[in-house]
Amino acid sequence: MLGPVPLVAIGLAVRRGTKAAAKKVEIRIEPGIDFEATHVVYHVTVRNRGGATARDVVITPRIIHGPFLLGEPPKAVPVLKPGTFGTATWRIDAKGEPGELEVGARIAYGDPDGGTRHEASVPPIRLDLRPPVTRPVYLSPGELRERASRSLSVQDAYAVPYEAERAFPTVVASLSAVGLEKIEETAHSNGRGFVGQASFHGLDPRGNSSAVRVVASRTGTSSTMKLLVFVQAEESLFGFYWRIRETVQNALGISPHQP
Repeated sequence: MLGPVPLVAIGLAVRRGTKAAAKKVEIRIEPGIDFEATHVVYHVTVRNRGGATARDVVITPRIIHGPFLLGEPPKAVPVLKPGTFGTATWRIDAKGEPGELEVGARIAYGDPDGGTRHEASVPPIRLDLRPPVTRPVYLSPGELRERASRSLSVQDAYAVPYEAERAFPTVVASLSAVGLEKIEETAHSNGRGFVGQASFHGLDPRGNSSAVRVVASRTGTSSTMKLLVFVQAEESLFGFYWRIRETVQNALGISPHQP
């Protein structure tokens, strides 16, 4: 979850006759970002802190800058009564390698009688979602496990189109070339199958740990590659996972679009 975000409050006075006290639609806008491994989630919360009802609240997001795709339409809150709120969310995906992202939105709403429409801009959020540059740093296996236990993590698995025995050293070499230190590596095979495991660690410029563990296995003629990614910094999850996933898929020679 993103830290402090900009807030906007806008008001609209509504009079109920010459003797009635003026009531007001007071809209407060709270944008934010949630980080996932394969995408980010942009969300906008609209609160009515006034004394009159806002109607047909429509939130229209847009990518202001960056190689990203926002594939969902505007979203609406039909009625926003005093003291209530509504939240809309949108998935944002990268078009190729992640870069810097700037995203914003516009809010449109009607006054209580459904007549006049009013608009407001949502303050833009700017993020650097580029894959973090890491440098290889050695930790003992125990230290790495301890840091991983306190980190965000994501797991994935791929079908390997050839024997795991051949795929495993290729993936290990590829991960060693992207700013990660190999911490440990083991392999075991018998007549029925194979299991190879390796772990890696690196630090970003702010000193946050990022780590990877791969497990290649074969049973009979079926081979798989499991991938576990760990990050200490939440905002690094999207970019770091993208880089590791691309590295492993390229090493295996499989399509980057394979789930």
